Amino acid sequence: MKNILLTGATGFLGSALARHWVRAGYQVSALVRPTSSFIRIEDLLTEIQLYTCVSDEDVSSAVATVAPDYIVHTACAYGRAGETIVDIFDANVRFGLLLLEAAKQLGKGVAFVNTGTILDPAVSSYAMSKQSFSAFGALQAGQSGSMIKFVNVALQHMYGPGDDDSKFTTYVIGSCLTNVDALNLTSGVQKRDFVFIDDVVSAYDAILSRISSIADSEEIEVGSGDAWPVRHFVELAHAMTSSRTQLNFGVVPYRANEAMLFQADTRRLRALGWEPRTSLEEGIQKTIDKDIIR
Repeated sequence: MKNILLTGATGFLGSALARHWVRAGYQVSALVRPTSSFIRIEDLLTEIQLYTCVSDEDVSSAVATVAPDYIVHTACAYGRAGETIVDIFDANVRFGLLLLEAAKQLGKGVAFVNTGTILDPAVSSYAMSKQSFSAFGALQAGQSGSMIKFVNVALQHMYGPGDDDSKFTTYVIGSCLTNVDALNLTSGVQKRDFVFIDDVVSAYDAILSRISSIADSEEIEVGSGDAWPVRHFVELAHAMTSSRTQLNFGVVPYRANEAMLFQADTRRLRALGWEPRTSLEEGIQKTIDKDIIR
């Protein structure tokens, strides 16, 4: 039985992973904050061992108690909720370092699966901090005598039902469903690799299941492998919701250092036995259907 310690279990990705692994019969423990909302995992609370962490010692103690074979790190701070740079650093760098240090103290092999970012560090404090921790993790795994295997998941533009309203895809679909008067957007020619949540979960599962065939320090790209113009996504969502919202493309300028193409190279992930199963149209429709119910 896989023994997994999960961070970010109350978030969009973390809750989906927790649910999948509990159903698979794995032993799942999670680190949570006192302020965490459990609405996404309220049906799993009797099946997950929760550890509330306030201090550094709480984190170290939880890792020592669980003694996990896998640490799956999905917790992060995007900087969209008024967090300071210090808050972002604490969540995206310092917390991960505490986990790595605690894992080293176990004196056993631990696979650390980190949720990284594809964004250039110059884009935001979030991107810079996430890229920094990924570099720290690779450095730790590469040290002589290290028993930590560090897998950095370079995650593309994940979407699906129940994601935060602050996410672009959720915002667009929700706005179309509620027929807001207008959506002001960039020109939308930038291309993104939109990957549905179910395919992301199966990718993480493939990584854990084939961990012995992965290098001590390796980055694995997770995405659909297809890149679509942002405008295409918006227009699909608009048409599939029969929305009356006016789409104003070209009104919003691109942010500084905006990348015009993101597309995952999925060859490594496919070599682990994974393949995407949800088309963009299917993913949007599943999101629409569940958001209507919600």
